Amino acid sequence: MDKHSPPDACVAALVDRLQATQPLRVWSLIVTIFGDMVAPRGGEVWAGTLSDLLAEMRIDAAAVRAALSRLARDGWVDRMKVGRLSYYRLSAEGHRAFVPALARVYRLSGDARAAAALRVVVLPEGEERVALRDAALKSGYGTLGPSVLVGTSASPPLEGAGAERCIHLAAEVIGGSAAELAARAFDLAPLAERYRRFIAAFTPLDAAMASGRASSDARAMVARTLLIHDYRRLILRDPMLAADLLPADWPGAEANALTARIYAALRPGAERWIAANGRSSSGDLPARAAGDSARFSA
Repeated sequence: MDKHSPPDACVAALVDRLQATQPLRVWSLIVTIFGDMVAPRGGEVWAGTLSDLLAEMRIDAAAVRAALSRLARDGWVDRMKVGRLSYYRLSAEGHRAFVPALARVYRLSGDARAAAALRVVVLPEGEERVALRDAALKSGYGTLGPSVLVGTSASPPLEGAGAERCIHLAAEVIGGSAAELAARAFDLAPLAERYRRFIAAFTPLDAAMASGRASSDARAMVARTLLIHDYRRLILRDPMLAADLLPADWPGAEANALTARIYAALRPGAERWIAANGRSSSGDLPARAAGDSARFSA
């Protein structure tokens, strides 16, 4: 796949890439769709809309039903039956988790990285410490020891048993190098490599869209879903360190710009697909919430 490939061919390659991922976590794709399409439009969607979109990615209806059952069982969504049709709505717990994640993914609150200041978290002693630490490391925190985490003011709050007993400290480096502290605390190399693979995967689509060639509406919606699906799994693990604490060749900024550019190019076709195919229990999916127009504008 190269810069001369048409958009639909680029999207087909991205679907092949998705299908090569094992295990294929359909529930995680549905979480992406809820954040990108459903949450800004009232938070409820017909299961058939999800099945139609995921079928474009060669995911069958049985896998979609199993994934929705898992999300309902885990408390992310509530299921509602109207006749023989099933609708799914973000639960109160799901909505609470989505709000800060959406702000991070779509940069709805401005440049969090520029304003982020270092924070230190001391974990409680006891059996809860390991689970808290593991969850924190998956959310972009660094570590200086078994009980000492390093994050920033943009890091997500710690949740789970024992979180209320964590001690949070504002950090100011008054001797030595803050960059050296960051290098010790954060294992940035794996995230940097994932950013580079993301850039390589989506650059052909960026070039194809920049050439002015159009993609079908269905392919635009598929591409937007896959773009955000991959991007959110990177940005939610990014510690959001200030630029002077990052390696000189850090690829995060390039990935951010690439995502914003492709998202804008795909938006007209994707929105047409949603208007034609999106359904809730009250009919067509409602118009986007007013704040949705600010996605990637900051």
